[in-house]
Amino acid sequence: MTTALLRPRPTWLPLATRIALVVAVVSLFSVAAPVTSVYYAVAVPLSLLVSAVLAVSIGIAPFVPRTAAAAHLVGLVALGLLTAPVETSPWPIPVTGIIGLSVLLVVLGVRSTWRLTAIVWAVAAVLPLLLVAVTPGRWDQPAVWATSFVVSAGDTLLVAAAAVVIGQRRSIRQELVAARRDAELEQARRRTVEERSRIARELHDVVAHSMSVVHMQAESAPYRVADLPQEARAEFAAIAETSRTALREMRQLLGTLRGDTAAERAPQPDLADLPALVQATRAAGIPVELRVDVADDVDRLAQLTVYRVVQEALGNVARHAPGASTVVTVKRDETRLRVEVANTAPPAGTVPTAPPDDGGFGLAGMRERVTALDGTIDNGPVADGGFTVVVTLPVRVPAADGGSR
Repeated sequence: MTTALLRPRPTWLPLATRIALVVAVVSLFSVAAPVTSVYYAVAVPLSLLVSAVLAVSIGIAPFVPRTAAAAHLVGLVALGLLTAPVETSPWPIPVTGIIGLSVLLVVLGVRSTWRLTAIVWAVAAVLPLLLVAVTPGRWDQPAVWATSFVVSAGDTLLVAAAAVVIGQRRSIRQELVAARRDAELEQARRRTVEERSRIARELHDVVAHSMSVVHMQAESAPYRVADLPQEARAEFAAIAETSRTALREMRQLLGTLRGDTAAERAPQPDLADLPALVQATRAAGIPVELRVDVADDVDRLAQLTVYRVVQEALGNVARHAPGASTVVTVKRDETRLRVEVANTAPPAGTVPTAPPDDGGFGLAGMRERVTALDGTIDNGPVADGGFTVVVTLPVRVPAADGGSR
């Protein structure tokens, strides 16, 4: 708890505290100014000025404690130098000065650090002795300055000690609340990690196993089926390659969910992988034409986004418009990278329906990827019954190493 004892407390004040502070400041000024002028024979302008400094310093103490403490001590010095000894009242710090100092110590003890409060009390305690020592002819009146020293030092010590105890109790309570909040955040983070691991396990059990079965069946089909036509062999080879790609991406996804940094550093697809993606789509019975007019100076994140957009768009064509002619166009100008995937209406006699597990998050995912790169996306049906997805991305200069596959 040592840190709590040294840490400044927040300057925000509740309404009731602010009202009480304003009342104390106004009351102190209203009493100190006339008492100083009448009882200690100080000129009215000087009395008003010193009393204002002492009062205002208390009002600003919660917000600028060091400045307020310095101003208040300067005001006490000025008050001691301006006033004359009075046998019936403490001097060089009068009663109003002791009251103001007590209020200041309360504010500092509750709202600031205990070190600042102790320093202010120590300086104020020895201040009567210093003022008497530097003022000629006043050292021979011990009954006056000794009373001021004992009263001011003793009373303010009790007040400062009580204020520090209250302030440190409040500080410790705040530290406990902060520690409890940090513990709750850590528990929430741990639950998030555990949930991600659980999702990764479920994905592995449900999806990866099924994809592995598909891959094995596609690989073994040419050996299990006699006299298999060459077109069918190519079809099974395409299915096997697609399932292998899906398994690789699934492993990367599972590694990311488990917090595996090696999986996050694994090579990601880019523009050079678009021909293979298009070829796999053609093997599924969808005529696709690829038009790429892009140099190699596109950053890897933009290339990955383009690949994922085309991948999702072609997947939507396979689900919703099987057999529809599709054109994929990727080109760039000086400032923008433009991606367009346009398909015609599905052939007559087909009834495109989404698979039963289609969650409808493909376009939303594309939009999130594109928006993250400050790009734009426009998608929707066209007049001939087809569908178009148009994405534009800002061109960024790639990193110096350019990434490695």
